[in-house]
Amino acid sequence: MPPAVHKALKEVGLSDKEAAVLVVLLEHGPMLVSAIAKQARLNRTTAYGILNELMGKALVSQVKRDGADRWQSIPPESLPQYIERRRESLADNKKAIEEALPQIKLLRAKGKTLPKVQFFEGSEGVEHAYEDTLVNNKGKKLYDITGVDAAYRNLNPKFVDYYLSKRAALGIECVDLAPDSEGARKSKGDDHKYLRTTKLLPPRYKFDAELSIYDNKVGLFSYAQENSVALIIEDETISDMMKKLFDYIDSTLK
Repeated sequence: MPPAVHKALKEVGLSDKEAAVLVVLLEHGPMLVSAIAKQARLNRTTAYGILNELMGKALVSQVKRDGADRWQSIPPESLPQYIERRRESLADNKKAIEEALPQIKLLRAKGKTLPKVQFFEGSEGVEHAYEDTLVNNKGKKLYDITGVDAAYRNLNPKFVDYYLSKRAALGIECVDLAPDSEGARKSKGDDHKYLRTTKLLPPRYKFDAELSIYDNKVGLFSYAQENSVALIIEDETISDMMKKLFDYIDSTLK
């Protein structure tokens, strides 16, 4: 078989030995492993391993002939289509790598990992995300901007009581900024129980979500009743920016 075939097979990802074995089968049809090994100048064990690799790539298959297991390649006329598909796949892989290069360069330049993002969905998922603000809060500080009315309306009341009590028991101090409302004022009245300081935003800034800042993390919690979700972003740059914004808003309140 022309050397160009062997070269083309290598260009689409086959090793020298894989290309050699496939070329033997393309030239001769179904063969015993011993015959394949001899033609490809390999030992029997190596040839058998390569045949299994090629079978995994759908380039060869086993057939029973004269009571013995033999190996055969795909039909020679199917080879151009296989090579073309592999080239397209390699082109896609190349594109994916090129698109990832900016992130790889960022990692290399900064020596840091990219922001870690966790997504939680449903009431149980949101509750699990809230647990992170407690059990993974080394600084024992929590800075919240909370839509209190929506929280009490949509979260499980038992979980709210559990969460607030556990937070206080762990010694985590909380500063909470909340739109002024009857529910927010009631919550503020319980500050002494929960190591919390609540400050009231103008009522026109009402919202149905919460922002939590702790350590190098930012938690976002949506209280949408039909599809509650939470997002935790672990990144020092983002958490630092959000904490500074929090401090600015806090400084404008009484």
